[in-house]
Amino acid sequence: MRRFLPKTVLGLATAVSVLLSVVALAICFGIYTVTHEAVEAQLDQRIETESGILTAIYENGGVPAIAAEIGQREAQSRVTGMGYILDDRQGNRLAGTLRAKAPEPGWVEFLYDEEGNGKRGVSQALTRRLDDGLMLVVAADRTPVDEMDAQLFGLFGAVFCAMLVMGVGGALGLGILIRRRLGKIDATAQAIIDGDLNRRMARDDTDSEFDRLAETLNRMLDRNAELVTNLQQVSNDIAHDLRTPLARLQQVLDEALTDAHDAATFRLALTRASERSREILDLFNALLRISEIETLKVREHFSRIDVCEIAERVADAFRPDLEAKGYTLEADLETGAFVNGDRHLMSQLLVNLIENVMRHTPSGTLVSLSLRRGDGLVELTVSDDGPGICLADRHHVLKRFARLEKSRATPGFGLGLSLVTAIAQAHHARPVLCDNHPGLRVGFVFPGVE
Repeated sequence: MRRFLPKTVLGLATAVSVLLSVVALAICFGIYTVTHEAVEAQLDQRIETESGILTAIYENGGVPAIAAEIGQREAQSRVTGMGYILDDRQGNRLAGTLRAKAPEPGWVEFLYDEEGNGKRGVSQALTRRLDDGLMLVVAADRTPVDEMDAQLFGLFGAVFCAMLVMGVGGALGLGILIRRRLGKIDATAQAIIDGDLNRRMARDDTDSEFDRLAETLNRMLDRNAELVTNLQQVSNDIAHDLRTPLARLQQVLDEALTDAHDAATFRLALTRASERSREILDLFNALLRISEIETLKVREHFSRIDVCEIAERVADAFRPDLEAKGYTLEADLETGAFVNGDRHLMSQLLVNLIENVMRHTPSGTLVSLSLRRGDGLVELTVSDDGPGICLADRHHVLKRFARLEKSRATPGFGLGLSLVTAIAQAHHARPVLCDNHPGLRVGFVFPGVE
């Protein structure tokens, strides 16, 4: 079946218009059939009534009475369009001027008669056999029926031709319009293939199907560009940030080869080398985890989770350590906040943010967890009253390996907020960093579920 379908938009539109024209023609034919049969039924009723009246007149008054009645009715035949024949047993005409031979008893749809001047009329007739072998024929002129048929055929033919012309014309116009819009999309795609990665699909802000398609394609291209940029950044950052731990590992190994002269010194060198290797492995594991989340495959395992429960559990787990180091943790959590997500990833998001506060703020800092829900959304906020981050650096700290100058001395690779960003995006949210007056507030708005 598919091989017979048109392969182009123009061909498909033309096929649909032709199909609609054929359907319209079939409907017209149905209307014609019903109308034609109704008119013929009216003629049959009229003929049968006339025949019944004349038969009754014959039965009451005989041949003279029916002959006289036929004569009177024929005087009005130009108005009524009726014709009559009354023949005896031998076929001799007793009354009626219809120039046709009396057919056998019963209905005749087409009874032809000579009207003169070479013209030939056609009637619909009913023949009855009367007493004494008389044959009574009552006929009605079919000219009105034929004229109506001709008018209907002409009308339906004009409708079909008009629909076909309009359909094909509309199909051509639609095909040209669609090809033009698709041509623009194709040209943009070719430009992107040729290296113009900043090119985007043109939009007309009409909210049409093409406009929505262009918007979807632009979002896809933005996502691809973001992934390509992240890949380039990761490649550059790995090359740059791995240099230091690898150089330290190489230094430890070189010192072991040149300075170690006993087993204890060798063991100490191997221990230090193992620690350096573990740092490198931790770095790669963090990068792999971020990459895995950014592919969004984690969404396949999402389910309905209670953010309040997760936040309470993380807060309870961190509260002893925070208080032991002089921090204060406050939690203002609204219950019934459900989202579609992963329980472990949401816990990791909160863990990373709290550890970030412990790593980059002084003892005595107040850490606050806030959870609110409303209008189908769930808002989660982690804030502190520490030194905060200046406006110019807030976007930068969300990138991989991003470390501010004042944080260079603290342990870590600068991947904590990158992991937070990846988890938030997987849950259809983005971290928003703003001033807490004083300190930093990191907020998320997730789509809620019931």
